[in-house]
Amino acid sequence: MDFSRRTAVKTGLALLAAPAVVRSGFAAPVRTLKLVMADTVAHPVYPVLKRFAANVLKKTDGAIAVEVFGVGQLGSQVNMLTGLQTGILDLCAHTSGFVQTLYPQFMVVDLPFLFSDVGKAERMLDGPIGTKLLAELPSKGVYGLSYGWWGWRVFDAVSKAVPEPKDMAGLKVRVQPGAIYAAMFSTLKAIPVATDLAEVYLALSQNTVNAAEVPIISVVANKYYEVVKTVTNTNHVYNTGVMMASKRTFDSLDKKYQDAIRQAAVELTPDWRKSVAEASDTAEKTVIANKVKVVAADMTAYRKAVEPVYQQFRKTIGPELMDSVLKAAS
Repeated sequence: MDFSRRTAVKTGLALLAAPAVVRSGFAAPVRTLKLVMADTVAHPVYPVLKRFAANVLKKTDGAIAVEVFGVGQLGSQVNMLTGLQTGILDLCAHTSGFVQTLYPQFMVVDLPFLFSDVGKAERMLDGPIGTKLLAELPSKGVYGLSYGWWGWRVFDAVSKAVPEPKDMAGLKVRVQPGAIYAAMFSTLKAIPVATDLAEVYLALSQNTVNAAEVPIISVVANKYYEVVKTVTNTNHVYNTGVMMASKRTFDSLDKKYQDAIRQAAVELTPDWRKSVAEASDTAEKTVIANKVKVVAADMTAYRKAVEPVYQQFRKTIGPELMDSVLKAAS
């Protein structure tokens, strides 16, 4: 082998062994992280999370890439959190209803009919109470990075609307696994049925459940408007979103990358909230165009009907935390 060939071979081997190769202004990623979300890729939060991924790539100078997956692509809604704890999954944008299965005190943000408007919910989450709730998650193997919003949870029924609490009696309702959701609908004399999101369409179409209580944007994203006939705007839960990271994964990253991801998560919050608000308005028009009847609910009557739920979970949540949240929500 002559000198020029030896030089070329050595150069080629050196390039193969290098940890990063410059491409389009960025180095090839040092690490690729898997981010899962609590709904399908048809959901309007998906492009929001893609923008978060792009921001992480930018803030880390191309070192950390984030791939975004919808529910069912890497597992069910339930095992997303288990995946975070074990490090199989790296990041997750989930709902507070599932977070409370890890940390029961988190159910305080899902107390029924707690918030009368978006502003009150956001101020509480962005203040000391929201910070305190996230600070408890590392003990469960998860870092809470920031908050988002999945939209007001409403009542989507195959048959009748439920403008009054008495209209709930006897209906089988798909709920999230959080204990407070089962208690809420049991108190309203409905029959709560915990069902994974991937199975809800079939359950509704076969009348295994009579209704689901999901935000109206999920009615569109999952095409529930093909089987439900009414949407009652109960707005019973603000439906807090939480961006989380696997503690195992996060601790393995260089601190500069941890800081960059945390900052990108903070910057994600306003985009997430604004996008969901706009998508919710559009979704209501879409379901109406698909001949789904949308009706209002008697919020005063509903709030009165679910008062026993507050007493039922006061000890689990903790009187001090509950009282501080009720004060913030008032």
